Amino acid sequence: MREDLPVTGVIINYRTPDLVERSISTFRSFYPNVSLLLIDNGSNDGHSVAVLNEWKSRHPRQTELLFNSKNLHHGPAIDQAMRHASTPFLLFLDSDCEVLKGGFIERMLDQAASSPLHYAIGKRVWMDHRGFDLPPGAQRAIPYIRPICMLLRRDTYVSLPKARRHGTPCLANLREAVRRGYLLLDFPVEEYVRHKGRGTAARFGYQLGWRGKLNYALHKLGL
Repeated sequence: MREDLPVTGVIINYRTPDLVERSISTFRSFYPNVSLLLIDNGSNDGHSVAVLNEWKSRHPRQTELLFNSKNLHHGPAIDQAMRHASTPFLLFLDSDCEVLKGGFIERMLDQAASSPLHYAIGKRVWMDHRGFDLPPGAQRAIPYIRPICMLLRRDTYVSLPKARRHGTPCLANLREAVRRGYLLLDFPVEEYVRHKGRGTAARFGYQLGWRGKLNYALHKLGL
């Protein structure tokens, strides 16, 4: 594996030390020298802090830690990472993912580098304007890259709407990117990464409050 990849890996944790331990360890088994930014989203539990500090001690030069005093939620933490890192690309990996084999970052970077319009790379799906899944080809379907394992071009991101607190946190960002002519490239993530799915949400919910409930109700009404 190349050691000079122009990318920062990012894993965001909220009170799932067992999951983030597996995510980091499997990532590091294939990419020991890639810069890795580990964000703890206000877990306030000793276990999460211990896991992240342990990985910092194992790879001190290649690992950076950010500890938030409260839970910013996934979207704002994505935005935090995009504005904190300095590499041209960032690779987001969910804390409930297990890396099965290497080579995917190199492939993603090759695709991104082939055109300045190649903005986001990962598992491409289709959403309605509220962020609920639609079948491909559905009327008014919006392309979306799931952030479970997603590569983003940093300089393009900062010119677009921020990732936000939402069930699909990058929806506004990616929707505006497409409107401006940038491309979202589909990538066979499942060949390289096993995603447990709802690892954090299953334990703690999405914590979207009344806005989440309203968004879901309007979706069910077709609005």
